[in-house]
Amino acid sequence: MNDTHLIWIFALGFPLLFILMWLGIIRLLSWFGWSRYLPEFACDRPVPPDAQRYSMASMVIGRFPGGISYRSAMNIWIDTGGLYLRPLAIFRLFHPLLHIRWDAIASIEPRKTLWVKAHQLTFRRDVPMMTFGQPAGQAIFDRWQAHHGGRPA
Repeated sequence: MNDTHLIWIFALGFPLLFILMWLGIIRLLSWFGWSRYLPEFACDRPVPPDAQRYSMASMVIGRFPGGISYRSAMNIWIDTGGLYLRPLAIFRLFHPLLHIRWDAIASIEPRKTLWVKAHQLTFRRDVPMMTFGQPAGQAIFDRWQAHHGGRPA
């Protein structure tokens, strides 16, 4: 092979390898994190148009730190019925929309690790906890407390 062939192989092979690697990572994130909430919280209807939206929010599935992290990669919508979760478009493959009703949440506790403020959700069902960064975590906490009359459930 001459140098021209190697350049063409690299020019075509690298983007293909990158795309395959990206798809593999997205699939692993969904297997080890997102799929634990399916089918319990899967949602097949659109997000209500009046829901409050937080784009590029941070969320961790499981223990924080050390869980499956969606740092600045989550869209969160909050309405009177609960919260809706879906990653940004670039991470959306293998991640269907989730709808978590307020009555499915057992508790929300404020957390602080060094300088990071967050809110940790635990559920009434056997699914991993979720931790949300600010400002979405505070909004979720406030709306959940309002749903329960200003007191923990």
